[in-house]
Amino acid sequence: MIAAIWAVGFLVCFFCQNLPNNSPSSENAVSRWDIWKYLGADWPTVFNPFDYTSPDHQSGWQYIGQRTPFFLTAAVLLISAWCLGRVVVRLVVGSKVLYRSETLVIEFGVGLSLLTLWILACGIAGRLSPLSILLPSILAFPAVLHQFWLGKTRSRIRVEVTGAVASQKLSTPVRIALFFAFAPFVIHILIGGMTPPRDFDVREYHLQGPKEWFQAGRIETLEHNVYTSFPFLSEMLSLGAMVLTGDWWEGAIAGKLTLTAFQFLSVVCVFAIGRRWAGTPPAWIAAFALLSTPWTIRISIIAYAEGALTFYLIACLMVALIAVKVSDDRQATRLIAVTGLLAGSAMSSKYPGLLSVIVPVILFFLFTFWTKTRSSEGLRSGGNSIVRNAIVFVSMVILAVGPWLARNMIDTGNPVYPLAYSVFGSTDWNADMDAKWKRAHSAPDHNIAAIPLHLEDVAIRSDWQNGFLFAFAVPALFLAGSLPVARWLWLYTFWMLATWWSFTHRIDRFWIPVIPVLAVLAGLSWNLSTSRIWRGLLLICLAICSIFNYGFCRLPVVGFHGGLIELGELKKMPIRQDLRVLNQTLPKEARVLMVGEAEVFDVQFGVVYNTVFDESIFQQWTSADLSLPGDQQSMRSGGQVWETLRQNSVTHVYVNWSEILRYRLTYGFTKYITPNRFSELQRLGVLENPTAMSSIKWQDLTDQQQAEIRSWPGSQALFSDDTYWNNILLYRVR
Repeated sequence: MIAAIWAVGFLVCFFCQNLPNNSPSSENAVSRWDIWKYLGADWPTVFNPFDYTSPDHQSGWQYIGQRTPFFLTAAVLLISAWCLGRVVVRLVVGSKVLYRSETLVIEFGVGLSLLTLWILACGIAGRLSPLSILLPSILAFPAVLHQFWLGKTRSRIRVEVTGAVASQKLSTPVRIALFFAFAPFVIHILIGGMTPPRDFDVREYHLQGPKEWFQAGRIETLEHNVYTSFPFLSEMLSLGAMVLTGDWWEGAIAGKLTLTAFQFLSVVCVFAIGRRWAGTPPAWIAAFALLSTPWTIRISIIAYAEGALTFYLIACLMVALIAVKVSDDRQATRLIAVTGLLAGSAMSSKYPGLLSVIVPVILFFLFTFWTKTRSSEGLRSGGNSIVRNAIVFVSMVILAVGPWLARNMIDTGNPVYPLAYSVFGSTDWNADMDAKWKRAHSAPDHNIAAIPLHLEDVAIRSDWQNGFLFAFAVPALFLAGSLPVARWLWLYTFWMLATWWSFTHRIDRFWIPVIPVLAVLAGLSWNLSTSRIWRGLLLICLAICSIFNYGFCRLPVVGFHGGLIELGELKKMPIRQDLRVLNQTLPKEARVLMVGEAEVFDVQFGVVYNTVFDESIFQQWTSADLSLPGDQQSMRSGGQVWETLRQNSVTHVYVNWSEILRYRLTYGFTKYITPNRFSELQRLGVLENPTAMSSIKWQDLTDQQQAEIRSWPGSQALFSDDTYWNNILLYRVR
């Protein structure tokens, strides 16, 4: 009764919430109840899983053929990864302990990790060709055929795993119902995965880095883009797709589609955990809850690294839970080895994997094995077992993430560049840059009284949250005493939320990886009571939430989902008008120095740019004394600046004052760059008069923005009249 009251009350509160990211203003807020009303008014279109027409664009299933090459490229990458993973997993783990769903997750998880490491090696060696990146998979394919020929198929449990429950067969009507429930979400994710990127971070580094490496024919240090020194596991798949297609744009789209596999594998993994420890119904409930979560679809259409991190997190938990319950010590050690590889792959996807996966899994293993050995084998033998398994785990972590750390160590002297500068230092970083980075990526405060508000942001106010998760994950706390998996998963959830609050800047992307854990917990609540009332309530709430989520995800509020718009038209849609004009008008030999602009993925001309956290290239090339504060530096002579631009083949200088304004009001931006610098270069004959590529009404800016602009020396040069502010200017080099 308590659980039912909580679930109903939570969902009522959830659906009454406003959507902060999709509301024009606090006075004109959009709530989930508003979304319900809109869905009810247009339900024949929104809830038709086959209707991908658009009144404003050429669209429909007749254009699915344009996307066939993307499917083929993604299939080649995924099959290649699976071949590698299957051979390795069969050699290391065998098939005595795992179910089919678990084996599938591990094979793909291991295979994708190994394939991306191989692409990294090929890129560093300058051997980015289709044959090179597919060579290990080609060699592994005969071994896969040999395994099938010998009939070495996966089998049911032969090694005892304590605590596992018996399987339950589903009736045919239930299977049919599950198919029709899952299919619309699967279709929507696959189509959305082929949407051209619109998100800033994706166009700044997630796809821009692979694009630059593809064009260079090798992976090299990009000193102007600090983000490309991160571990890039998922981005290697985008690079691999570019190599296979021979085109950076087509490869980027095929790579985005490939990354949707991480979402589907996470769903399979959630099912596998629920299936083993709670039974078939909780497994299907958990899987459907995860698949229908708007964040799952949003991550698929944006192609953030969180997709890979989320998968490796839940896959690591899946194997770790089995490893501590296996009766055979050798089999346990093998599973710990797999866990280590998956944990290292989480960090290879994104640095936070160290804190969100590696550290808690180590603590979990230490506690469980220490407890078990103390009660059965004695302290000495137990200590030896812990040491042996620890060595295995750490070795496999190093195998997965070590190459990424070694690359940074060689390039910058810091294995986790640009982090931990105070510990390792760096050849391409300094104290000022480090302080700027920390200000932008650290928690703004640690006000304990604000914790409830921050947790509400996660549970109910996030635009793309699934209300079903917290509504039924919280009741799983009642199972913590009788069901160990519920206890461990809730402890893990507390760990994730605590570290998110303590060590990050608290944007939602850093807690996204906990969503599969919540999905499992929500599924476990099925076993809270055998009452038909409780289970009926759970299924009704799941149906209501999934219907809302599907309709929600068919709307623009989930993000830019291109649907089945004609590909040529769709390709242009995310590109800003000013960049679209430059793509059409600049000559092929043009090379543009971008000042304040780093979102350059879609440009089709040569560019020189830097991110806000890197040294300003414009400042480096034009300043006469970099040792002074930025606003005190004088410029080099006109001849020196012109010669530097000529030596670097720069034909134009592009200045995005809107981005400079945004940075100055948030992260900080060098005070050296002001409008009078460019006026001076015009006076010196280096630059011609600018062309305004974009203008904004002065009255549309806030008072804070207007005051900041007026404080810039020479800001009057940015105004064509009293009404408009020229926020993007293009100068031609004389």
